[in-house]
Amino acid sequence: MDIYLSVNNREDILKIPVLPAEYTISKPQGLQTFETVSKGELQLIGTPKLKGITITSFFPIRDYPYLRDTSMKGQDYVYKIDTWILQKLPIRLIITDTPINMVVAVKNFQYTTKTDGDLWYTLELEQFNLLGYENPQTDDEEELTMSQYEELKATDEYQQSLLDELTNPYNYIDENMPEWARAAVQAAKEKGIIKGDEGGLALTYSELRVITWMYRAGLFR
Repeated sequence: MDIYLSVNNREDILKIPVLPAEYTISKPQGLQTFETVSKGELQLIGTPKLKGITITSFFPIRDYPYLRDTSMKGQDYVYKIDTWILQKLPIRLIITDTPINMVVAVKNFQYTTKTDGDLWYTLELEQFNLLGYENPQTDDEEELTMSQYEELKATDEYQQSLLDELTNPYNYIDENMPEWARAAVQAAKEKGIIKGDEGGLALTYSELRVITWMYRAGLFR
């Protein structure tokens, strides 16, 4: 699962670097209560109100093995969100592996700098109705199609893989290594196809993909 925020038809994209342990979604319902003479209070169900979602996590100032994005550091993420707020831009929220794909506005953004420098934040988002909204930089904020989503995801994974190859080799079969590659790397290691040293396996993202292809093709049997 990954969480993306974007504006202007994905012209500017922010990927949440540290996934929250949980996120809260609110779906308020409009209700009206009337006082009657003979039947006491009666309640009528109205139309659903705007949905909201609250995300609480932190923006790191250093690299951690579990980061989903390393393109920016703590204050850079804050600056980007603050800029969107000042520009009064609607934001596209996408949470992969879930049905959540909606336009939102920032209702509240709070952050605190801890003693280690990481910025802990709470981001409250509320569903935004684009009806009548005019964006001076784009014609409209259209729904993200499945093909566009897959393209966005593939581009992000490719960019992340290039960065990983330069800065973050995969030394061990642990949570830092993509789950889809662990069984293949373990099999290749048991067959003696790959060998590490005292520093670990030092595998790049591209090498993980090749090893996985070979494993799936049955070459390690």
